Amino acid sequence: MADKDSMATSESESNDADVSETAPLLAVAKRCSEYRSSSGRRSSISLAEIEALQSTGVSSNMLYKASILGTWEAFGNLSTTVWTERRLWQMMGRLALLSLCVALWPIFTVHDPSKMNVAGLLKVSQFLNVVVGLLLGFFLSNAIKRWYACVDGFLLLLDSVRNLQMQFVALGVPDDDAGQILRHAYASGVLLYEQLQFDHKKLSSDFDFEGETANVWAQLSNRPVSLGYRDKKLLDKTEIGLLRDTRDPPSVIWTWIAASIGRLAQDGFIPPMASPTYGRIMNLIQSAHGGIRDVRAAICVQMPWNYVHILSSLVHINNAINAVILGLVGGLVSSLLFQRYDLFFHYHGSKPSVQEMEQELEQLFATYVCCITGPFVYQALLLIGISLSQPFDAEEAQIPMDRLLNQLEEDMCDGVSLIENMEDVLGFEPPFFKKKEGP
Repeated sequence: MADKDSMATSESESNDADVSETAPLLAVAKRCSEYRSSSGRRSSISLAEIEALQSTGVSSNMLYKASILGTWEAFGNLSTTVWTERRLWQMMGRLALLSLCVALWPIFTVHDPSKMNVAGLLKVSQFLNVVVGLLLGFFLSNAIKRWYACVDGFLLLLDSVRNLQMQFVALGVPDDDAGQILRHAYASGVLLYEQLQFDHKKLSSDFDFEGETANVWAQLSNRPVSLGYRDKKLLDKTEIGLLRDTRDPPSVIWTWIAASIGRLAQDGFIPPMASPTYGRIMNLIQSAHGGIRDVRAAICVQMPWNYVHILSSLVHINNAINAVILGLVGGLVSSLLFQRYDLFFHYHGSKPSVQEMEQELEQLFATYVCCITGPFVYQALLLIGISLSQPFDAEEAQIPMDRLLNQLEEDMCDGVSLIENMEDVLGFEPPFFKKKEGP
């Protein structure tokens, strides 16, 4: 009994230690759960994601423990990697079929396999491997830079919204005015995200432009938002009717925000237009607009077609040549085996010796390793680069904008909550530049 009690106590202490180590994450999950139940929105990080992160080290493509990559644990988490990509295995299957078909040619047509030489093809393959590796390196480097530039643009936009809320808090802008401006600023991020997804959907052959457009705007009109000021839909019907006719709704909506800021200065709720404070607020608007521009430059301006086309062509040609070489070597070695042991077919020339057969088998093994590993890696790197260059068209490299937007919404709610209770903590009421008259 004493041993069982001690074991139970030690297990409880171990669990308590685990909880204490992850207490901040669990606290966030609990708060997010309460937030989700109150606002109807998905939390920034769920309890299931935290549990997956703690158990396997990988919760999603953007949420993982980097420490497992330094050990063999990396081979135990392949569910969200390129190795489970269907297109990769389809292409490798086609190359395997090509290699098998080529292997049958020397078996059935070559009369003396000992006179065949594939050294020339091996030299071509080695040259292409160098060129393809160099081009793939440039392509991946550029794709990663563009991906991070897109993320930086989004973060710049969202941080501008947070800083705008801080300015309003410091100046004591009335809740109705601040809530409307911040709702429009938050809607800009949502509109940008939806528009980028919509632009990539248009590339599909069965895309219904009118139906998808109506569906996107219907979802936006029904999307709830809770920024801590007044619970309301993200955009009302009048706002959607005006934004729908514009070419660039995420950028155009900031003209409303700029006009609202000017009106606040005119009414005296913030310093006048000639003041440094007003200039600082307008700089935040320009920063948000710059973030939108950076996102569009990273996503909408794709790499030149000539470059990516020749890169893709070289990768496929190199992979096909490797498959042909592997098939020829495999077929020749098989023919030599048949020739030595007089199996199935009758070949001309002298039978190869045991030593020659050992050398041919060694060459077959080396060729097998090189001709399988090279195309496999090059095809995987090509798919990774394509996914990174179009993050809104591929789930493998998709930017977690839902999580970033939900975090922004939560942060703004938390900010309002802290200001409402600041008198109990700081001992004074919230400041204001001009107190609003009336109720």
